[in-house]
Amino acid sequence: MASTATSFCSPPLTSSRRCQQLNPNRLSFPINLNTAKRAPNLTVQHAPLPLKVLCARGKRGATAKKPATSDPVYRNRLVNMFVNRILKKGKKSLAYHIIYQALKNIQQKTQSNPLAVLREAVNGVTPDVAVKARRVGGSTQQVPIEVGTFQGKALAIRWLLEASRKRSGRSMVLKLSSEVMDAAKGTGEAIKKRETTHKMAEANRAFVHFR
Repeated sequence: MASTATSFCSPPLTSSRRCQQLNPNRLSFPINLNTAKRAPNLTVQHAPLPLKVLCARGKRGATAKKPATSDPVYRNRLVNMFVNRILKKGKKSLAYHIIYQALKNIQQKTQSNPLAVLREAVNGVTPDVAVKARRVGGSTQQVPIEVGTFQGKALAIRWLLEASRKRSGRSMVLKLSSEVMDAAKGTGEAIKKRETTHKMAEANRAFVHFR
């Protein structure tokens, strides 16, 4: 009695909707040349290019940096940098309100030009060097790196805003104005952050060639 071998071939096509015969004229991939010789009326269509390849064709060069603009009231670029970095969820009018009210509060408390106090605070917080995490010998080390003028100013603004948010209280206007005035006097959390960064850079001076 001969044993019936299990067939691994595909089942015959049926007339159901799930098993409909493909139209060879609508193939979207290249077929074998021998098949093309047997079926001369068969039109071969190559597969469309993927989206990644199509996007890479129109790739442009590096975009140029936009120059810093001034704010509409004080006509100062530093104030506009504060506005852009305190901005959240696209609420720029609220960011302008916080910065202008903080500068007004500084003017009332110090009886001096608020822009001069703000500039003095930013210059006091701006670091000379910064540290960046690098993989050195199987471990992560904080490698000292040089800081440019624009990058140092951006770090100073970031540290001032972070220190202001950590202060107690609910009004961001009062917290920001207090932190700016403290930084102008050489005190505050932003000044401590700068000193900590300098100490860390000095401690990891041996890894300066890994930058």
